[in-house]
Amino acid sequence: MNILFITPRFPYPPLKGDQAVAYHRLRLISRDHRITLLTFYQSDKELVYANKLKPFCAEIIPVKLSRHRSVINMFGGIFSSAPFQVSYFHSERFEKEVRRLLDTGGGFDVVHTYMLRMAQYTENINVPKILDLIDSMQLNFERRVAQERYPLKWIFNMELKRLRRCENEIASKYGFSIVVSDKDKECIHSNNVVSIPLGVDTEEFRPYGSLPQNRAIVFSGNMGYFPNENAILWFHEQCLDKIRKSVPDVRLLIVGNNPGPRLKALNNGNSVIVTGYVDSIAGALSEAQIAIAPMQAGSGMQFKILETMACGLPVVATTLGLGTIAAVNGESIVVADSPEQFAEACITLLKNYPVAEEVGRNARQLVVEKYSWERNIASVNEIYSIIT
Repeated sequence: MNILFITPRFPYPPLKGDQAVAYHRLRLISRDHRITLLTFYQSDKELVYANKLKPFCAEIIPVKLSRHRSVINMFGGIFSSAPFQVSYFHSERFEKEVRRLLDTGGGFDVVHTYMLRMAQYTENINVPKILDLIDSMQLNFERRVAQERYPLKWIFNMELKRLRRCENEIASKYGFSIVVSDKDKECIHSNNVVSIPLGVDTEEFRPYGSLPQNRAIVFSGNMGYFPNENAILWFHEQCLDKIRKSVPDVRLLIVGNNPGPRLKALNNGNSVIVTGYVDSIAGALSEAQIAIAPMQAGSGMQFKILETMACGLPVVATTLGLGTIAAVNGESIVVADSPEQFAEACITLLKNYPVAEEVGRNARQLVVEKYSWERNIASVNEIYSIIT
C-alpha cells in the first residue's frame, strides 16, 4: 500500500517515547508498504538524521515548526476550545502540504496520523485513515492535574476539559484509533479504539553478561517529561534514605536526556549520579543491579519498564507504572506503591542477589515473548487491510 505517515516530531533519534514509537512503526511498516513521511521539525540540526529514515521512506517532507509562531498560537488558543497542544502545532504551511499531497494524485491508500495534536490536518479528509494516539491524553492530564498545585493546576485542568471533548470527538472520525493499553482505551468514548502494546528492540535491549552485584539502582527515560521527573523526585525524597539505612553503599543512577535544575541538583558524583544524555540507554542500564519505575503520573505503557526488563534487570514499579504490562508481581516484576513498600522491595532485591537474578531472567523472557516490535506491527498491518 501507499501510506502517508504524519508526525509532529522528527522521528529520529528516538530519544522520546513518541519518537521511538513512530520510528519503529516506520521501520517495520516499510517492509510491506511505500511510505511518504510528512513531519514537523524544530531545529535544522534534526535534518542531519534524515539519512537514518531514508531506508524506510520513499519521500521525506519536513516542515519547520516555528517556536515563535507556536507561542503566538498558544496565546490565541486561550480564546479557542481546542487543546493548547493542538494550537501549538497549528501551521498553515503544514496544512497546505497535506492538501498538496492529497490533491495532486498521490494515490495514498491510507493516511496514518500520529498523535492527537496532528488530527487537525486529517480529521476531515476522505481517505482511509487511522489515528495513532499512543496514550489517552485525557488520562495523562487527569493524573497530572492531581499532582499539580495552583496556579498550574488551574491551567492543566482547563487543558484536561478541552482534551476530554476533543479526544472523544476526533477518535470517532477515523477508521481506527490506536492506543497502547486497555486503560487508555477505556478513557476514550468511541467504538473504534484498539489497543496495540508498545514493543522493544530485543536485540538492542539485552543483558550485557551477568546481572551486576553492585548495589546500584537505575531510573531511565526522558527527564524533561513531567511524569519522569516527578517519579524520581518522589523516590529520592520518600524512599532513598529508607533504603540507605539497610544498604549504606546504595547508588542511584538517573539516566536520560533533558534533566532539569531540580534533578541536576541531586547529582553528587558519587551516591547519586545524573547522567543526562547517554549514547546507549541499554549500556547504561547494564551498569545497575535493579531498575525502578516509581510513577505517580502519566498514562499509556512505560517504555522504560519494557526496556529494562528486556535487559534482564529486575524492576520495582508502582501499580500505575506497571499499567497493563502482563508481568506477574513477584515473578517478572515487583510492584509496590507506598514509600515503605517501595523501599523494602528495593532492599530485598539489592540484598538477595539470586532473587534479583530470577526476576530479571523472567522479565527478559516475558518481553521477548510478548513485546517485540515485530509481533505488534502485525496488528497495524491488519488495521490497514480492514479500512481499505
